[in-house]
Amino acid sequence: MMPELYRKGIFTMIFLVLIVVSFFIIKPYLTAVLTGMIFSYIFYPLYFRINKRIASKNLSSLIASILVVLIITLPLFFVLNTVSKEAYATYLLSKQKVLSGQFLTECEPADKIICKAVNYLTNEVNQPQVRYYFDTTIKSITGRVTKDISNILFSLHVLVLDTFIVLFVMFFLFKDGKIFVNKIENMLPLKPSYRKHVIKRLNSMASAVIYGNLIIAIAQGTLGGIGFFIFGLSSPLLWGVIMIFASLLPYIGTSVIWLPASLFLIFSGYANMETSLITKGILLMLYGVFIIGIIDNILKPKLIGDRSGLHPVLVLLSVVGGINFLGFIGVIIGPMIIAALVTFINIYEEEKR
Repeated sequence: MMPELYRKGIFTMIFLVLIVVSFFIIKPYLTAVLTGMIFSYIFYPLYFRINKRIASKNLSSLIASILVVLIITLPLFFVLNTVSKEAYATYLLSKQKVLSGQFLTECEPADKIICKAVNYLTNEVNQPQVRYYFDTTIKSITGRVTKDISNILFSLHVLVLDTFIVLFVMFFLFKDGKIFVNKIENMLPLKPSYRKHVIKRLNSMASAVIYGNLIIAIAQGTLGGIGFFIFGLSSPLLWGVIMIFASLLPYIGTSVIWLPASLFLIFSGYANMETSLITKGILLMLYGVFIIGIIDNILKPKLIGDRSGLHPVLVLLSVVGGINFLGFIGVIIGPMIIAALVTFINIYEEEKR
């Protein structure tokens, strides 16, 4: 009896040590591995369709992986290229205004309260000290951006390695994903019925979080682009695409785009005494709060919570905690971990009864 317990204890200790050591080995590349797993989950239907036409799993996985790279990189290249041009044009315009001493222009008639406030602000901004501050700030931002670009170039080998890991994981999960899931299911120390239940809950959670976030992001970006078009802002298609990506950011979301745009319209209207611009700015702000924002603040917790079976409060806490623990990828991994915990608690309660 004692030798058997001794052997089991030694085995358990070695097993736990190997798990901890393996975690620290994989930890630097954990984000890349999880990203590859998420991409393989999202685009598995694409692989499945290809595999129905092409019998070879290796060839189907290779074609699907190449298509995923094209689907992701082409729109991203278009957005980054357009944003870089817009940012450079804004930088040149701002620098020209600062150097000319007319960062803001006065408005007429000067006896109105709004114009008095704008003219006072204009005089203060156009002071040499303030212009020097603006010029220094612009140079500082430019230097920081240049430094960040240099850091990216110096760490290019890390980026290439992470990209390779993502593609590698994605390729083999396309090909052997079902085998991998079956092994995990068989390893669970639970009854067969409970194993199926756990896997089903995790699959439901993954589907709810991944597709829920994507659907909401596309909806918000589309509505944002329509709003920019309605209110006469430039490049509505570009800003709509940017809002799709911004929607995935927690805490701020698409407000990082439409709120500055609405404030810019309001401020420009005050500065130039154009009531139409002020009205457009206010309407854009209301549009952002009640049309774009309501999707993120109300429908997202409900959509993800209903499909996953989690309470909206748990969804919110799991997303925030997942980001603090794993970074941006925690938006998806956090809710899945909490869903697994809730599932195991339910199993424990059922066994206890």
